[in-house]
Amino acid sequence: MFTDYLAVYAAVLSTLVFAWNIRQARPRLRVDLLPGVEGTDEPRFGYYITIRNASSHVVHVAAIGVMYPYVRVGLRDAIEHFRRFRRLPRRLGWVHASLSHHGLNIQCPVSIEARNSHSIFIPEDCLARILAEASERQLIAYVQDQMWKNVYSRVMTCPEPAVREAVHS
Repeated sequence: MFTDYLAVYAAVLSTLVFAWNIRQARPRLRVDLLPGVEGTDEPRFGYYITIRNASSHVVHVAAIGVMYPYVRVGLRDAIEHFRRFRRLPRRLGWVHASLSHHGLNIQCPVSIEARNSHSIFIPEDCLARILAEASERQLIAYVQDQMWKNVYSRVMTCPEPAVREAVHS
């Protein structure tokens, strides 16, 4: 009787340890898009893409970029996309924009050590070029690892430069 309870306890404990080891083995990245200022003598406004490695292993990042809405998508388009491709249209109408195409040195590929972070600054003039064709002034940062897994930030609404200056005056 006691040995039966001990066997069940051992089986449950080993299953929990196995599941915990699998969870720890997977790379976990967190991506944030934050407004900020860079420079001391001539400060420049822009946005920081911060990549945090929350796992206990080194993560190798292959690409860093941003996405912006290009076309407004209606319910009919979303249903058609789901019917055709059998997947939820989370970012339908959004366009990927690589930062290296806009003259920024993103230092990719880069390896981020465990429990470390990496930041990239996007100046406001570069952001204006990226958002010139956008239907709305919204931005999402994304990171792609070496296994082509994408991790996205939350949507950030970027104010117009004239509006931002009027608010801070």
